Parts: sequence; C-alpha cells; structure tokens
Amino acid sequence: MPIPDRTILQALYDALPDAVVVTDLQGLIQSANPACATVFGYDPVSLIGQPFSLLVDGAGEAHATVDQSGPVLYRRADGASFSGMTRTLAVHGEAGGDTYVLRVVSIRHRPDVPEIASSSRAVDTALDVIAEGIAIYDRDERLLLCNRAYRALFGPVGDRLRIGMSVVEIAASFLSADGMAPAPPGSPEAEAWVTRQLDFFRRADGRAEIISYGNGRWLRAENTLMADGNTVVIRVDVTDLKRVEMALERQRQDYATLVETIPDLITRLSPDLVYTFVNQRFAAFIGLSPDAVVGRKVGDFIDREDPLTATLRSLTPDAPATMREQRRITAGGAEVWIQWSNLAVFEGEELVEYVTVGRDITEIKQQQIRIAEQSFELQRKNDALGQFTSSVSHDLKAPMRQISMFAEMISDDIATNDLGNVSSYAAKLHEKSRRLIQLVDSLLDYARIADRIASPQRVQLREVVEDALGNLQAHIDESGARVVVEHLPDVIGDQELLKRLFQNIIGNAIKYRRTGVAPELTINGWREGSFVHIAFPDNGVGIDPRHADRIFDIFQRLHRNEDLYPGTGVGLSLARRIAESHGGTIVLDPHYRAGARFIVSLPAA
Repeated sequence: MPIPDRTILQALYDALPDAVVVTDLQGLIQSANPACATVFGYDPVSLIGQPFSLLVDGAGEAHATVDQSGPVLYRRADGASFSGMTRTLAVHGEAGGDTYVLRVVSIRHRPDVPEIASSSRAVDTALDVIAEGIAIYDRDERLLLCNRAYRALFGPVGDRLRIGMSVVEIAASFLSADGMAPAPPGSPEAEAWVTRQLDFFRRADGRAEIISYGNGRWLRAENTLMADGNTVVIRVDVTDLKRVEMALERQRQDYATLVETIPDLITRLSPDLVYTFVNQRFAAFIGLSPDAVVGRKVGDFIDREDPLTATLRSLTPDAPATMREQRRITAGGAEVWIQWSNLAVFEGEELVEYVTVGRDITEIKQQQIRIAEQSFELQRKNDALGQFTSSVSHDLKAPMRQISMFAEMISDDIATNDLGNVSSYAAKLHEKSRRLIQLVDSLLDYARIADRIASPQRVQLREVVEDALGNLQAHIDESGARVVVEHLPDVIGDQELLKRLFQNIIGNAIKYRRTGVAPELTINGWREGSFVHIAFPDNGVGIDPRHADRIFDIFQRLHRNEDLYPGTGVGLSLARRIAESHGGTIVLDPHYRAGARFIVSLPAA
C-alpha cells in the first residue's frame, strides 16, 4: 500500500535541517518545524500564534515581509543576530482555501552539525586573514557577508555594518558626520559622490577604479556580478601607492615645467630618429608647434650638410655622448650659435632613445669673435707699429742725415768764407726738409686711419667713385685718362675713408702709366656671399707679382725716380689700412698682365 503524499510531506517537514515557518497573510505563525528550535532557539509549539517579526532583527524586519527570496537578519531567543537565506513561497489551502506564507530559512552556522560549523568557521577565518576587503551582496543589494578587513577600511561606518543592510543604507552612512565622503555632509558634492558610488556598484563589470575617501585614503575598488545574481565586492587600500604615484606625477610635472622654462632646446628621438618629444623652446626655434614636430623624422628639419644624423648614429654604449657647436638661422631669420649636447640612452647594448640639448651660445661666440677681431686688430697695429718704427729708423733718417750733412757743409763754407756753394746747399737743404715733412705727414695720416670708423653705414660706391674722380679731375685731364665705371653694389662702411681708398687706387693707375700711352681704368664690382668685390684693372706699367705683398708696406716704392713717379710710398699702405679697418682686404691680381689689377673686398650691405 503506497504511503500517502501528506505523510511524505510531513516527514520532509519534520526532518528538514532548514527552519520552516508558515504564517498567514497577517504574519502570525501557524506552524514551525523542529529545526526552528535549533535555528531560533524557540520551542516550535511556543511559536504558534506569535508574529513572525518576533524572529526578525529590527534592521531586517521590512525585508522579512517581502514575498521574495534573499537574506534576512534574524534574532534568536538568546538575543543573538544571524543572517539567513530565506526562500518565501505562497501556499494555497485545499479547494481554494486560505493562503499561507511558507518561509524556509537556511543558515551558514549550524551548531548541531559540527562539520558545517567547522567548515563555516574555516571560511570565516580565511576571509578575516585576507588583507583585502571582501564582501558579498545578494541580488537585492543586501549585505550577505564581509570580512574584517572590509569593515576596517571604512572606519566608524565599517563598525556599523550589519548583515542584511542594503547598499543604499551603507552609502547613506557615508554621509554622516563620521562618514568617509570626501566632502562636507549634506553638500551637493557629497551627494554626487555617493551617487557615483552607487552607480559604480550597480555597474558591477569587474573593472577597477581608484576611489578617494574623506579620511585621506584611496581604495582600489572592484565589483563583479556573479552567475547566481550576487555581487562580489573587493576593496584594497592603495593609499601608499597612490601617494607614490602622486609624488611621481608631481615630479613629472616639475620636470615638465623645468623643461619648458629653461632656455635650452630639448628633444627626444626614437632609435629610428623620429621626434617623440620637443619642448616649446625648440618648437619656437624652428617656427612650429610641438605637435607639428612630434612624430616626424629629424631629417625633415635639418639641412643635408648637417652632421646631426651621422653624429647620433656614431654614439655607442662606450661613448654615448658628444658635443658640437653649430651656426643656425632661426625661424625669425636671426643668426645664432647653438652648442648641442647629444646623448644616446642604452639598456645594455640596446639603444632606447636619443636626447639632444641645445644651448644658445651666440653671445659667447660673439665675444670670442670680438676677441679674435681685437686680437687681429692688435696684431695689425703691432705690425703697423713695427713698420712705423722701421720707417722712422730708416726712411726718416735718410733725409735727416742729408739735412744734417748739407747744414754742416754750409756751416763749413761760411767758416772758411767760401760762399760759392752755399746757395746750392741751401736749396738741397730745403728740398730734403720738404721731403721730411711729407714723410711725417704721411705717417700721421697712416696712423690716424684705423681709428676713424665711428658708425658704419650703408655706402653707395658709385657716389664714392664719383667723388674720388672729382678730386682727381685735374690729373685725369692732364693725363688724358679714360675711366669707365660699371656696376657697383652697396657696402657697409665709412664713406670718407672709402673715398680716400678709391682715390689712392685710381691715382696710382693714372700716375704709373706707360710713356706716351693714355691711362685706361675700368671699375666694376660684384657680390659674393657677404662681401662685395671691386676690381680696378688698368693699362699701366704693371707690378711684378713677386712684389704683390711688398707694395702694401709703408714707404715701399718700386720706382725710385721721383721726377717721373713722385710720392712717398704710403698710398697703397693707406688703402690696405682702410680696407682692413672695414673688415675687408685689398690684393694685387698676380695673373693680370695688361697692367695692374687691384681687387678690394668690403662687407656687403
């Protein structure tokens, strides 16, 4: 004979280890199985007629009446609280009778089952020794369990956590006076912060975020939705790491500020010579924005003759750095000198990147150039002084000895009353005195030339030539000279001194002419780089190339016949001194055979 269904159900009801409580719709207990004695500590018979709220902790009372499954915070007869997973079912009486609510309460702690109790305690112990904060919330966002670290992370809020509390309730507690919202309680910022935490919890996608709390702590937070509908929450204190990260970020910002404020040009390049970083100074130097440079190759910004690529490629782990100086033109057209420090960064033998640092040394270079120019000028003046000393000791002494000689001869004749030659001696004495005066005047003229350039200006050479020809017009007419003036670019210099220079060269072309041949002279100029070259080819007697340097020395005369070629031998010396005082030169073309051809070079305008 089969066992009746009611008997089977009764057996299950009595033997089930989970507590089963049946209430009416008003919440009054109609029946309780024997397991209720173990779970709740009450005699099941004594529970009949009592409100179900007797078994529910105040914090979970509202949830206990909801017709759904989930965790509920219960209270035992001895006052102890515990969390129980509750499955709630609506049961209808026979033939459509009354409706009852059946609640099946499962708990993790079963004192009457040592194996379960031991396993549960082991799980709790394992959770509590884990340094990370761990909690589990059910599908209704209520706290099922949390370990000790989880509570400790939240300070006073953690002390108030209770099983069965909702996420909303826990979030609200963060807004209390001792909460951890990083804004004053009641402020819009605090409310917004809580809202963000709730949104983050409900997203539950397992992605980590770093959250700042009001007690100065930073937590790494992860929320992961499990297959059973529960949400596993992990919180890790990363305050120390965050502080290190913030310190590194401050250092990075300080470094970035330093890199952008120092006057140096700084770049970083990948091993294939692509810019990965340039500071504002470098970008402005080449007339672009940093974004317009990063990602492009170094070859896009240097001349073909620039040795930068070869210099970088030559760096090795044994010789990873080098320095060089370079003359560059900025985007604004200014000429500058840059001292480049080039560094190759290696990890072992592997090249990681290149770093270049450029420092503007224009002022230093200009000082070096000025010192070199001053040294050159000092040397030139010393040479001139040497020539002056030699001239005084030689060229000036000759007429002085002759003056002394004729004076003695006159004195002797007067003493012997022999006056026949006195008049001739006096004429010679006068001639030598005049010659001496000419030499002295020429020396003074020569000595004054170099220091007369006060403020160099743009000079139109055609105007200079016309003035010089005007001063020589009498000599031109007397000799029948023909002077042709062609193209003459403008230069920088002193107009009066340049007129003196041109006048001396043109005067020499007229003076040193061939007998019976009218002088012919052509003056033409051209620009080459930063200099203008002016050529003076004539049809005169010419100059032996062996004397190309000697003719510029003071008082040097290749033609001793002063009746035919009068002068002191200072003209070309003055011409060279004027040219050099302008930073230029004057030379004799040794290959010209139709006469003499001088070439003057001056700074172009």
